[in-house]
Amino acid sequence: MKIPTNPAGAAAAPDLMIDRPLRRRSDYEPNEPASLRALIVDDDEHYRFFISTLASRFGFNVTSAVDGQMALATIADGPAFDLLIVDCEMPRLNGLEMITQVRAEDRYADVYAVMLTAREDVQTKISALRLGYDDFLTKSDSEVEISAKLSAARRVIGRQRRLDNAVRELYGLATRDELTGLYNRRYFFTEADRILGEGRPVNLVLFDLNDFKAINDTFGHLAGDRVLRDLGAMFMTRTRRGDLVARYGGDEFVMLVTDLDQAAVSAIAARMVSELSANDWTFEQATFGVTLTAGIACSSLLERPTIAQLLNIGDRDLYKNKWLRKHPGHDVALYEYDTTRDAQVVDFMRDHNIVKRVKE
Repeated sequence: MKIPTNPAGAAAAPDLMIDRPLRRRSDYEPNEPASLRALIVDDDEHYRFFISTLASRFGFNVTSAVDGQMALATIADGPAFDLLIVDCEMPRLNGLEMITQVRAEDRYADVYAVMLTAREDVQTKISALRLGYDDFLTKSDSEVEISAKLSAARRVIGRQRRLDNAVRELYGLATRDELTGLYNRRYFFTEADRILGEGRPVNLVLFDLNDFKAINDTFGHLAGDRVLRDLGAMFMTRTRRGDLVARYGGDEFVMLVTDLDQAAVSAIAARMVSELSANDWTFEQATFGVTLTAGIACSSLLERPTIAQLLNIGDRDLYKNKWLRKHPGHDVALYEYDTTRDAQVVDFMRDHNIVKRVKE
């Protein structure tokens, strides 16, 4: 679901300093710790209550269902469960049939599942493990045995959560620019190619900081890094959740916007340039600001758009707008594009393994 573009934010304070860039939690950060959730499925009311009580003692927030059909409906509606304890013999849908359907869902592909059975035969237990159960309990097991298995289940689930969190953190390191917190170039091009491959309308916006070298030369690279870090955080708060924003080069940013027409994207780019250029920074008792220029490229204007073509077009539009900024009031027809920029863009993309060549 698309989230509308955020309204204009207030200009940053002169001493703006953001130590860590704001990030969308949904991009890669883990959710806040929550209690473990267990679903107990058994048509025997008394035994279901017995198992639910034991699971609660081990910190599980328990939900119960009387049969497989009710369990599937419960699973489909609401947050995911961490533990499933399912009776094998139930009306309408038995435990073996249920686990087959559960494992077919992506978010339950790795859920810890325990089969509950009154049978003692080896074949039933083997079938349960083959179809997707991780362990089994027999109804003749003592409270001590059941408690031991619940403790083991909690330990395994906790270990899996820690592993998932570590994977998310590593994913964030692999896809994010360390300084700004925005996506890095590698991830941007991977996602851009995927989106273009889906045939969706794509608009690319290049943002370039005007005369940024002067800030580094005058105030030092620490000041320049601070500006880039703060701008990365502001890009996060001024774009939609579905927009793809990355650090393209040293002082260049790139944004990919889908499912909007060219006029809407032009308005968004103009608003962002205005808002971001309105901020001031204070560094060692000196106050300064930065301005940005944007260039836009639209896939709808190309027969077979590639990310390389969009970047080349966006770069041309960016430098046209830079010329207009330095020559206010002049006729745009007087602008002559420096064709050496084409070769520079191609070399840049080739040097950074972005594309092998730019298609004509």
